[in-house]
Amino acid sequence: MRIIHTLPLMVRLASQDQDVEMLKTCLSTLGKSEENNVVIYNQGILSNHDIQLLAAQTGVKVDIIGDGLNVGIPESRQAMFEHIWDRYPSIPYISEIHVDMAFPKDWYVELIDFLERTDEPMVCPGIVTQNGSMEPDGVHGIDLRELSTELLLQLLRSLQQDKVALGFVHPVIHKAEVLKAVGGYDTGFLTGKQGFEDDSLLLGYLYYMGIRTAWRPKCVLKSRVYHAYMAQRKHLENIQGELQRNLSGLFNQYGAYGFKHLNDIHPDKDFFETLYQQVKVSWKNT
Repeated sequence: MRIIHTLPLMVRLASQDQDVEMLKTCLSTLGKSEENNVVIYNQGILSNHDIQLLAAQTGVKVDIIGDGLNVGIPESRQAMFEHIWDRYPSIPYISEIHVDMAFPKDWYVELIDFLERTDEPMVCPGIVTQNGSMEPDGVHGIDLRELSTELLLQLLRSLQQDKVALGFVHPVIHKAEVLKAVGGYDTGFLTGKQGFEDDSLLLGYLYYMGIRTAWRPKCVLKSRVYHAYMAQRKHLENIQGELQRNLSGLFNQYGAYGFKHLNDIHPDKDFFETLYQQVKVSWKNT
């Protein structure tokens, strides 16, 4: 076994049927691959027994932790990482997947091959979203209407390219030893339930690789995955407050220059450059 997948699972009462159908699609497509061990952190209304029964129907092998309480993304992801580090210390690769994804068979093979022949700490596939966008390519207008799951997977395979592009999307595959070296998600700083945890980890990797390398996250487009981008959690209670807590934690963890370096990692956004300039002005006026 070379890889274990991690899935923070939230099934919401108001959309239980829809969420369960997403979960079935996610796990059943993942189950077609040989490497289909998944650690699930249960944050929703299903019991761990219910999840175990559903997983058995889809062909995946699961470890289930959590008790249905929504502890958020950083805490649940970190708990799953630590579960793998403790229980499966020889596993070389860990992926982060989401419930609104569909996976072509052996989608991770090209990504692992890339990691094995480079010193990259992590890598992403290309994705196609529910609105017909290819990322990180920036291509729009792909017609996904009325596609069955099997036709969707065929489309994903047809869109593969022998190309490596700069960019960051989910799912992600990490080298387990490097992920452990940078610490994963530091919940001492990331106290909110979601927001900016990816940026925290990207900065950890940048500093691990060294500023002189000008490291940037990459996508191997010989693999394509469907990620609907349903933003399942964006309407949760006090979401803006949770985002702000993690943004403050990100600043406390990495400081103003963390914002500056994130602007280099995400050159298409000026959000972090604006924050960096605001911090400089604030310090100048104190």
